Amino acid sequence: MRQWLSIAVALVLAAGCASSTIETTTTATGVTTLAPTTTQTTTPPTTVAPSLPPPPPEGLCRSYEDPVVAGTIDNEAVVEVSGIASSRNYADVIWMHNDSRGGPFVYATTTDGESLGTFELDTLTFDWEDIAIGPGPEAGVDYLYLGDIGDNFHFRPVVTVHRIAEPYPDPPGGFIADVEVFDLVYPEPGLNAEAMFVDPVTGRLIIVTKPDGGGSAEIFTAPAEAMVDGATVPLLPIGRFGLPGGLFVTAADIHPAGAAILFRGYNEVWLWERTDIDLVETFAGEPCDVPSTAEIQGEAITFARDGYSYYTVSEGSMPDVNYVFSIFD
Repeated sequence: MRQWLSIAVALVLAAGCASSTIETTTTATGVTTLAPTTTQTTTPPTTVAPSLPPPPPEGLCRSYEDPVVAGTIDNEAVVEVSGIASSRNYADVIWMHNDSRGGPFVYATTTDGESLGTFELDTLTFDWEDIAIGPGPEAGVDYLYLGDIGDNFHFRPVVTVHRIAEPYPDPPGGFIADVEVFDLVYPEPGLNAEAMFVDPVTGRLIIVTKPDGGGSAEIFTAPAEAMVDGATVPLLPIGRFGLPGGLFVTAADIHPAGAAILFRGYNEVWLWERTDIDLVETFAGEPCDVPSTAEIQGEAITFARDGYSYYTVSEGSMPDVNYVFSIFD
């Protein structure tokens, strides 16, 4: 059946090209193949500009209930969680990693903390600080982005991102050899950051800095088309988040459809409702405060797989998974 569909499609394409003729050849098995006698003209693919997702429901900032404990992580290797990201392919799955010195390991857990495997990446790490999930080079595939973006001593000329196609979360895990690595360069090197996400609307990567002493955080972006294996990508500033001294941005995430953005601090969570494609106008506006859990050292946040609810996790051995429910989910 598939062969006859291929023949029909080829005949329709040929009919649309007046300058081409088609010769048919019948094989010994009775299958007819088509061969053009002239080169057919093709139309270049049309690039579709990204469009804004539907806005969040009215009253989103007031829609959240108090945090609850969804479960406790049972993987003893998880001792210093610095980033989490909800899978969009697999229900009730969260990807996470440890902070610096944790090695190139990504852990899969259920949303109530049950281990789904440990995955080792074939790469070298310095200071992984956040993980994001989003589009990448192959359409329809979700990728995990590991942000090696920490620079507490302000000496790194570049920071690095490691990208893999999202693996199947199945114990005991496995070894991932296919890892893309690209470097990012700030306009002025030596900035420290712990927060990163990938925009599902544009494919751009967003990094939020963590200045010494807290206070105003700078927001940078890297274009999707520049993020290829082995590349060095200039980061472009798109905004600033004015914080009082003593407060830091320690993690970030974006809604699965791109409609809202979360930043978190050690004991705070802020939410923006998206208003523009490039996020410049969005971050120029004021966020709202949404509920947070008192954690030992909170450095991880992710939206739920298909809604506005979100999860947070603290550093520490086998920590709790905290859940904040939105009435719109």
